[in-house]
Amino acid sequence: MLLTRYLALRSIRSRLNRFLLSGFGIVLGVAGLLSIRVTNQTALNSIVALFESTSGKAKLTVTSSDVDEGGFSEQVLTKIANTPAVAVANPLVIANTDLANTQSASQLEMGLFGTSGGGIVLHGIIPALDVQTRDYTLTQGDLLGDDLYDRQIVLVENLAKEEDIQIGDRIEILTPFGRERLKVVGLIARDGPGLTNNGSFGVIPYGTAQEIFDRGDEIDQVDIVPENPNPDTTELADLRLHLQEQLGEAYAVTYPAGQGERMTQMLQNYQIGLNFMSGIALFVGAFLIYNAFAMTVVERTREFGMLRTIGMTRRQVMGQVFIEAGLLGLIGASLGIGLGILLARGLTSFMEIILNQGLGQVLVSSVDILSSWILGVGVTFLAAWIPAWQAGRISAMEALRVRGKTKEGWLIRNGWTIGLLLLVTSAIVLWLNPFPYDVQFRFGSMTVFGLFTGATLLIPVTVGFWERVTRPALKWIYGSSGSLGSRNIQRSRLRTTLTVAALMVGVAMVIMVRGMTESFAVDLQTWIKAYLGGDIYVTSSIRMRSDIMRRIQSVPGVDAVAPLRYFEVAWETPQGEQNMLQFMAVDIEAYTQVTNFVFSGEQVNPERALEKVRDEQAVFVSSVLAEKYGFSPGQTIRLKTNRGWKDFDIAGVVVDFYNQGLVVQGGWDTMRRYFDILDANTLMVKILPGSSIGTVQDLIERLYGQRFNLTLESNDSVRTQALNLMEQAFRMFDVMALISIVVGSLGVVNTLTMSVIERRREIGMLRAIGTTRGQIIRMVLAESGLIGVIGGILGIATGVILARILFIGMTTMSGYQLTFQLPPESVLVSLVMAIVISQVAALPPARRASKVRILEAVQYE
Repeated sequence: MLLTRYLALRSIRSRLNRFLLSGFGIVLGVAGLLSIRVTNQTALNSIVALFESTSGKAKLTVTSSDVDEGGFSEQVLTKIANTPAVAVANPLVIANTDLANTQSASQLEMGLFGTSGGGIVLHGIIPALDVQTRDYTLTQGDLLGDDLYDRQIVLVENLAKEEDIQIGDRIEILTPFGRERLKVVGLIARDGPGLTNNGSFGVIPYGTAQEIFDRGDEIDQVDIVPENPNPDTTELADLRLHLQEQLGEAYAVTYPAGQGERMTQMLQNYQIGLNFMSGIALFVGAFLIYNAFAMTVVERTREFGMLRTIGMTRRQVMGQVFIEAGLLGLIGASLGIGLGILLARGLTSFMEIILNQGLGQVLVSSVDILSSWILGVGVTFLAAWIPAWQAGRISAMEALRVRGKTKEGWLIRNGWTIGLLLLVTSAIVLWLNPFPYDVQFRFGSMTVFGLFTGATLLIPVTVGFWERVTRPALKWIYGSSGSLGSRNIQRSRLRTTLTVAALMVGVAMVIMVRGMTESFAVDLQTWIKAYLGGDIYVTSSIRMRSDIMRRIQSVPGVDAVAPLRYFEVAWETPQGEQNMLQFMAVDIEAYTQVTNFVFSGEQVNPERALEKVRDEQAVFVSSVLAEKYGFSPGQTIRLKTNRGWKDFDIAGVVVDFYNQGLVVQGGWDTMRRYFDILDANTLMVKILPGSSIGTVQDLIERLYGQRFNLTLESNDSVRTQALNLMEQAFRMFDVMALISIVVGSLGVVNTLTMSVIERRREIGMLRAIGTTRGQIIRMVLAESGLIGVIGGILGIATGVILARILFIGMTTMSGYQLTFQLPPESVLVSLVMAIVISQVAALPPARRASKVRILEAVQYE
């Protein structure tokens, strides 16, 4: 056993560069896998923890089931408080506002979950009840007193520092009815409830909130703390059901983290894609390891034969290979864990930009570390198993007769039959998509790996064809050395296959990412252009009443103002399930003056459809809903209104990706009549021809910006932000594709290095008969160029097929109706990239080949 370990270590030392290159492949694979896992989990945990921490000890929340956002009477408190098993029923009045004299200009904030005009969220609280529900960390001053009508406020410390607010200052806040002065009596830390609204948060007395925001006896929410502070799932569910039955359908009893769970569901498809890409990177790393150990076995064939001659068993020979694999896996996976943690920190910062939300500290769980480490080591052993088995089958006589050369196996000679079957089967399965509800895409990922494996097994039988086709071009580029180099590719079809396969997967990933991102980009740009119509985009942290619209309409240079109002409503699917979606209310007359609806598919007459939405309480449904649930014009969709459940006629299908496409669009009068909402949260302003957008925007800002706390952005600026956010989201996929390409290039280095070592005597003979060093370099470059061409073309072919099939699968799973796009320049760039990478990766082996000394090579054994 000691001798086996010694020989394994000696082999590693003598082939240190190859060992390091192979290890680098595992390092990148494990790092990519761990970093994506950690980033995804950090995002999910942060979102859920945000809602849990801000709700404190509350286990249930009562809100109005109506959608007018007007709250409900505080008289319901008595009924809730008297319910058995309820210890605390804590009422809240929730209001959006902003400082009247803010130090920082309001800016439109944009993230994956939508846009926000900034501002401050205030909670009107009863201090004696609220401290039993939430744990405030007081950093300065005091919490609110017992007087529920005192003009006091407590702010988050970070917000106070940004606005240069001190204890004892009197600040002015904006309300829909004017300004109100409040005295700052305390500051709290940005943790627990201080995380609300990303720290732009404060609390004021309960009565003060009702008074200054003209809420009468209304409240917005009741947080419930059960008598049992740690109830089990069944006990809490029973209490929720009992409260729901007692309060009736006018109220909704929910879990505080429910909204966080809905937000995590919105991230699901995005994170599935990232997990899939990181798995591909490790998959490519396995090719590299297999390649490296296959080379080692070929190179040490004679050594293994001699060891078998002196009595070493097959198991001991295999043990040598497995010891090397174990060291490679242990070191590579361990370094990959370290790199993955560093990479996770960078990706988490990137995710914060995409989500427009702080994710807090990156916490790497021991389970993620252990599973990634085990997977890295396991992949290494799995990739080394076949070479180890081949090493154990080397006989003493065969090793003494054949120097560094092995017979090609059955899989290389006849594996194309299995490859063709795998390729066709995988393509058909992906095309039919029999697992549309496999939200983790586990079976889909396995099928994709089957697709790549099938394409890999087809490579050996096609190598001769590729060599004959490209030989004239290589000869024209590299001269006679090119012809000789191209023929060398057939000398070890196993090694060529593995190298081409690694490069093929990398290129396929690039093509797939480009195809998917371009397909989304084209349709999203069309939608964004229509959605962000007009010239100026106006939002506010307080509700915008109709008088604000009229005032802006009267500003010189303004042609039209289109109000928008988004709110959440319950709806019933055709299968009878109740879910939530967004209702977008628009003033049809004003909206069509500013922008246009983007209709999808075959529609009724657009003018008639607009009339129906305006006059007959009909709605438009998004193309996502139409595709996913089979809606079409003339059918109905069932929504829960403040008047009860109502079936709305579907007047048309429109392109709308807001809220992941879970949205319907209706008229302004419909919103007022059925949902009792009278205000807007967005205004789209169109200016008169010949007027300056900047001038009109400055005029609106000067007249009404501070007065009504408006945030104004030119629509060009908002479109740019939206498109930049989209590009940033897609860039995460580019990182994973880049890792696959880098690992594939390491395979080229390994293959050509081994090729040079095997042909050392041949290269020496060529030098002896007059071949120059430059010709030797060109010969190696020609061989690598052919590998790049084959890998590039096969990668493009599999990438296009995979992108097209996954595109169909995604539309089936998500309901998105997109147009598949793959720009020809992306295909050309991918091919050029594969060739360039192969040439750059070939430079070290080519230089090594050119430096072979003639006498040493001729004597080489």
